[in-house]
Amino acid sequence: EGGEGEPNDSNNEMAEESEAPIADFEFGSNGDDVAEAGNDGGESETESLDTKNRIGKAELVSILFSRKTKLHFFMLVGLLGAFFALSLFSGDWAVDLLLLLGYGASGGYLLTGILTRFDGVKELTRSDHPTSLLLPVLLSLLVTGILWSIIGNADYGDNLRNALRFGLIIIFIIWQFAQAWWMRVPFREYALRRVERKSSNSGLGGTLLYTAPVFWTLAGYMAFYLMAQYYEPFAEDFDVLFQFFWFAMMIFLTLVAVFFLRRLQRDVSDDEADTFAGWFAVGYWGFLAYHAGVLLYSSSQEPSFVLDLIFMFITIVVVIYSLSVQVLRTEARRDHLSRTPHYIGSAEGMINRHNVIFIAISFTIAYGASNFFLTAGDQPLVDDTRSIGFVSHSIVLLSGIVVMLLANYNFLTGRGLLKKGFFETLRGQ
Repeated sequence: EGGEGEPNDSNNEMAEESEAPIADFEFGSNGDDVAEAGNDGGESETESLDTKNRIGKAELVSILFSRKTKLHFFMLVGLLGAFFALSLFSGDWAVDLLLLLGYGASGGYLLTGILTRFDGVKELTRSDHPTSLLLPVLLSLLVTGILWSIIGNADYGDNLRNALRFGLIIIFIIWQFAQAWWMRVPFREYALRRVERKSSNSGLGGTLLYTAPVFWTLAGYMAFYLMAQYYEPFAEDFDVLFQFFWFAMMIFLTLVAVFFLRRLQRDVSDDEADTFAGWFAVGYWGFLAYHAGVLLYSSSQEPSFVLDLIFMFITIVVVIYSLSVQVLRTEARRDHLSRTPHYIGSAEGMINRHNVIFIAISFTIAYGASNFFLTAGDQPLVDDTRSIGFVSHSIVLLSGIVVMLLANYNFLTGRGLLKKGFFETLRGQ
């Protein structure tokens, strides 16, 4: 997803945002019609798809919580635990081992995902038998062995080691942007579902755009208040200055987001646009408030490994969910267009429903290695772990505002309500 240049140059992304949510996904849904983006002008074309072509909850759940892939998830948990253990040891050997395991396992699962296009590999890797781990483990050992042999070379081993270290830093930074981008998907799906309900109150959507950040600001304050009551080390830090910074930060983020959102919608008068913006804000502001709260908390307290680990697992599920939604949406679009002059072919992309979990695990392993690498060894790259939290959460907050704007922009352009470029619209031109 995504790409360089003006966002309105990406026709696929706009088509994606203009579609209705995955049919029958919301619990308790009555299965509304699906809106497919079909014509070249960017206009949405509402089509009633046959029941057999609809994507149900069972398909998505089968990817997220399949017993055929549970062993791979346990493998991921074990690797993250190993990375954490290695970060506690001193010595360059721990750093080198973390590098080798991180890149090796990530590369092994990436190769496994690519090879699942072959039926034999697909059957081998997707089962609840321990042999399903055989191929990714062997490929991981192969990649690790190749890297180890190069690092051990006296001539260019140090150069590769430095390149791998620099690569983990880049991965750590990119992941902060990526999680803000992936996190939009569940909230976008819910907002699109509200849009498809023709009886939705557009006035409520416009109100939610303003009340959502207020609600999450107050919810965050209450969470801090309760922590101060029951967690004595934090009680001393929960002073007037701390409270001021909390409200100031949330107010600043709200003003920036609302200002640019109103610029996007300045030339648009549409009930659906208000409904989408409001309901999307309800969920996404919770995500932003969490990172704002952890950023402020980490400035006075040592970063909580437990909190980071919990959110890491939440992010893992969201990544798998987001990639799965994209895969299932592409399959549904291809199936629908196969009966129209706009048929886009039958070839699968790199990611499909059979390998999406392997690709997601590969990404997550790389991020886990980068996260623990920053504080590993005798001379860690970052001495103060608080600075890691400050930088990472700041990146998430800034990129989150951009993602919120992009989600609304893609909705407007996908529905044919806005023709200007993204940056052109933000500049008010």
